[in-house]
Amino acid sequence: MISRTSIGRSFGGVVRYQFEGRKEQPSDKQAEVLAAVGVRSDSAAHMSADFNRGRQLNPNLGQAVWHTSLSFNPDDAAKLDSAKMLAIAEGYVQKMGLDKTQYAIIRHHDQSDNQHLHIIANRVGDDGQTIKDGHNFYHSKKALKELIQEHGLTPPQGLRVDRQHAPSDKAELAKYEIKQALHQALATAPDRPALLATLRAEKISAHEFTNKAGTVTGISFEKDGHAFKGSAVARAYSLAGLDKQLAANQERQQAEQARQVAAQEAAAQQLRQVAVELAHRQAAERQAAQVAQQQEAARQAAQVAQRQEADRQAAQLAQRQAAERQAAEAAKVPALPAVERKWQPAYQQYAAELAQQNAPVQAYNKIIDSYSQYLKAKPNEEGIQDVVKLMKGDSSTATLRAELDRQVAARAMHANQWADSYGQQAALQEQAKGGFWGKWVKREATQLAEEKLKFLTDKDRPLPGLLEPDLLAFARAAKAADQPAPPIGFEARAYYQPEQGGLNLTAYAAKREAERQLVVRVQEPVGDIQAAGRAEALQRSLTSKGATVSASTTADAQGNRVIDLTVQYSVQQPRSEVKEISLMLDWAAERPGYQVQEQKADRAQRQAPGQQDAQREQARTPDKSQGMGFSRR
Repeated sequence: MISRTSIGRSFGGVVRYQFEGRKEQPSDKQAEVLAAVGVRSDSAAHMSADFNRGRQLNPNLGQAVWHTSLSFNPDDAAKLDSAKMLAIAEGYVQKMGLDKTQYAIIRHHDQSDNQHLHIIANRVGDDGQTIKDGHNFYHSKKALKELIQEHGLTPPQGLRVDRQHAPSDKAELAKYEIKQALHQALATAPDRPALLATLRAEKISAHEFTNKAGTVTGISFEKDGHAFKGSAVARAYSLAGLDKQLAANQERQQAEQARQVAAQEAAAQQLRQVAVELAHRQAAERQAAQVAQQQEAARQAAQVAQRQEADRQAAQLAQRQAAERQAAEAAKVPALPAVERKWQPAYQQYAAELAQQNAPVQAYNKIIDSYSQYLKAKPNEEGIQDVVKLMKGDSSTATLRAELDRQVAARAMHANQWADSYGQQAALQEQAKGGFWGKWVKREATQLAEEKLKFLTDKDRPLPGLLEPDLLAFARAAKAADQPAPPIGFEARAYYQPEQGGLNLTAYAAKREAERQLVVRVQEPVGDIQAAGRAEALQRSLTSKGATVSASTTADAQGNRVIDLTVQYSVQQPRSEVKEISLMLDWAAERPGYQVQEQKADRAQRQAPGQQDAQREQARTPDKSQGMGFSRR
């Protein structure tokens, strides 16, 4: 028995090939799914979708596809059936650590002299962790040796079971892995830089040796702290051997490119010939059509004129009707106000960003919908187990899992209550018959059985007192068991993640229209201790009043600090906040070292609340005045 393992990116291709690649074969030659764990096996599309759903637990893992083929010695064909091959494959899955993830085992029957099967597994485990593929050749070799011994199989020719052994030490293992990596990389590398880049991806570093003239004369490779000259790995992997193989790769690629160019030129020439022939045929057809048209022109002239006139009138009618419909539609839809037209492009971008933010939430809610629908179709404990398995590893469904666990526990309790009451009915009826012997003991047991039976037949019978605990427990169990079993399922909307709400165009336009922005330039001369930190103090004060402030610092020719404070606020903020922000800006505008850069209309609008309050205060107390000062610490 031998194996071959490859790591890839796409489940779709490998599943389709292994699952449906032999659909044209007779029924006894087609693929047979021996096992499917965590994936559906009714179609390649469903199997690929389930694998891809599992890899979402670790979406950053690009190469998530594990594919291993197991081929058996022809001498073992007589003792191999599907059950035997499944047992061997399951053992291989466990020894390679693939039993903690999704996998499928598929047997092929198309080669009678080559009994083999394929294992497709997800490198993303059920816990979201990556299943390592390092040293998989070494681990596979060890697993095959053990399986050959366990199942009494014939070892591969020249590789007896007792000769299969691991490299003697870590240095030999590193050398072997370097050799394998070189063998695979040299199959396609066009030049030395590409070869070295491929080796680096396998965590193998290379060192080139040069002479005094700068010419590369040798090469060595290192992995896991063990270094070897290229010729020590294999004669073909010396510098000369590598360059020879790379040159051969280039010649082969150039020959392939030349072949493709020649094929493309031949195809183009064939297309040109076809185009010329088609042009000649079309010219002949056009000439024949012209002759026929001339022959029929006299007879059809009157008909054409009549048809044209009818078409013209129909076109005029259609245009008039279309214009009337457009006018009616335009009358139904009122024109947008000017302020909404102004902000409509920005609102469209805002709505697109909001939709993008809500897309993952909507996808999650659809998954919750699918769980709810599944339990409606399968409302039992098995259905809950299926849903919980699908939710494994998703912390956002913790509340839903707790609810499903509660439902399972409630149904188990109901089943126990039924067993403790109605489940004993036959035994109680037999016990209630009593007997002639053992009057006192049997009479007491008979009376207790009769009392219990009354609670099974008389639904409205009141519960017994606390002095009869055994009878009270039975009566309570009977009343609970008489109710329907607790239902299974949930309302999906109760477990939705909330979507982020947004504004409509009218509200958005009003919000943006109410936004205001200005700049306060603050100078802090060098050496002026009192001026130091005045910009930060103003920024903290404005921020505490509800404004959004950002600062940028430059220096003038004398080295003085110049800080530009960009102040943002909205006239829709509370009146008290706008008033406080306005007072702070007016204070700065009156002080040396501050320069407020603001539109006149914006200044008048923000000052309006304070002026109105001052007028009302003056009207109430005309003989008094109040002042406001601002001190800097």
